[in-house]
Amino acid sequence: STQPDPPGVWGSSDISLTTVEGKVTLHILAPGGCYGSYGEIDRPIPSGTFTVAGTYTQLMGVAPGRIEYAAQYVGTLAGRHMTLSISVPALQQVLGPFGLTAGVATTWPACLYP
Repeated sequence: STQPDPPGVWGSSDISLTTVEGKVTLHILAPGGCYGSYGEIDRPIPSGTFTVAGTYTQLMGVAPGRIEYAAQYVGTLAGRHMTLSISVPALQQVLGPFGLTAGVATTWPACLYP
């Protein structure tokens, strides 16, 4: 099997991104070596400068266990390098910018909040 171009796995020391069957999932590292939030985009990230809609979900310790927000993913994708910021209007928050490199696989367990 041939590797897609760009590869379906991107990462850095504080964020990971995987594309499986056209759907993008991101995990964002939290203090303690676990991920405390994740993002989902229902289509691949295009090359060049992009703004794509998706969701941003925070893991919480109490039921229902997570809170999902609408989010905009903004950045640039050029070759094997991606810059990505996550805008979450409901939280009046922008995460990043994160720098990601193609082929860098980083994984963490989900945070278990009390």
